[in-house]
Amino acid sequence: MHSPTIDQAKAHLMPHFTKGAAWKSDQHAIIDRGEGCYVWDTDGTKYLDGLAGLFCTNMGHGRQDFAAAAMKQMEKLAFFPTWGFSHPPAIEAATIIAENAPGDIDEVFFVNSGSEAVESALKFARNYHVSQGDTGRYKVISREWAYHGTTLGALAVTGIPKFKEVFAPMMWDG
Repeated sequence: MHSPTIDQAKAHLMPHFTKGAAWKSDQHAIIDRGEGCYVWDTDGTKYLDGLAGLFCTNMGHGRQDFAAAAMKQMEKLAFFPTWGFSHPPAIEAATIIAENAPGDIDEVFFVNSGSEAVESALKFARNYHVSQGDTGRYKVISREWAYHGTTLGALAVTGIPKFKEVFAPMMWDG
């Protein structure tokens, strides 16, 4: 397989939070590999991954132990939802998390991303208040410039004004 090019990226990739005109006109690094807290582009330039791959690789890149564990599990069961079912990895992970969580937090709800976690928290909070007969609550407090993800609900409650202004009205009278 040939290496992807900048021209291919500009023609086919729609990046998050990047203005189209700037994306099409500028040169961009193509990140090719990572090791620990560093990544390298296809030209060999080394970068510190200060965002940990957008906060999802905080244990580092290139972890052979993680790759081996993932491969072993995928050979047995790649994925199965916990919608009315369970499976040993979910039970084991939930138990470890619950046993180490503070206070009386003893149940775990798994999601795939931070954005999905924010969306789930919004739904849990809304559902709780509605179940208590309090249907008027809809406001969410967030820190100024706080980033919550790229989904509709996450953008609606973000602390980044230009995103909140666009997406909050779609969720409620924000």
